[in-house]
Amino acid sequence: MNLGRVIGCLWASAKHESLSGGKLLIVSILDNKGNTTGAYEVAYDTVDAGINDTVITVRGSSSKMTSQTESATIDCAIVGVVDHVER
Repeated sequence: MNLGRVIGCLWASAKHESLSGGKLLIVSILDNKGNTTGAYEVAYDTVDAGINDTVITVRGSSSKMTSQTESATIDCAIVGVVDHVER
């Protein structure tokens, strides 16, 4: 799992049918202090996240373990919106 911040949305007019109806977001990966690492990923949104939200992302087989993603052709999914981080 990673923490990230949503920095944008992707629209694709041509895409695999398993992605239809879903939202693809651009997520900036955060380090353990909450700063951006410079790395980005495209994630399938399962929790209705928005721009500037801090989110939890999962990759690989874990990204396909929700009812929305089990048959989707994805490698990364947003599975949570973070309300607060206590350090």
